[in-house]
Amino acid sequence: MSTEQEIQRSATVATAKPEFVAMSRFVIANGMEDEVKAAFRGRPGLVDQAPGFLRMDVLSPLDAPGEIWIMTYWTDTESYRLWHRSHVFHDAHKGIPKGLKLAPGEQKLREFEHVCA
Repeated sequence: MSTEQEIQRSATVATAKPEFVAMSRFVIANGMEDEVKAAFRGRPGLVDQAPGFLRMDVLSPLDAPGEIWIMTYWTDTESYRLWHRSHVFHDAHKGIPKGLKLAPGEQKLREFEHVCA
């Protein structure tokens, strides 16, 4: 992406209002919290170029550091669903640290209407 394209995208993201938020949660079962958080910090940003994508927040509760919450903000539901079904979604997850184990039954994905900020 050229610098001009990056500037245009930044301006679009700054003015666009989210209509949809996807929130996913998982719990790390084998003490790899630092590796997972480092992977998020160094992520390749593949979702950032998806049509309709606005931003992503990754959170971890102070009282449960092995719990990870990911919130992605989108201009519309269909953009998220198209991305979620795409090969880019699967490619974006290739940076998961090797050996990571998740707590069974703790993964959750919720879809929200963004009402206001």
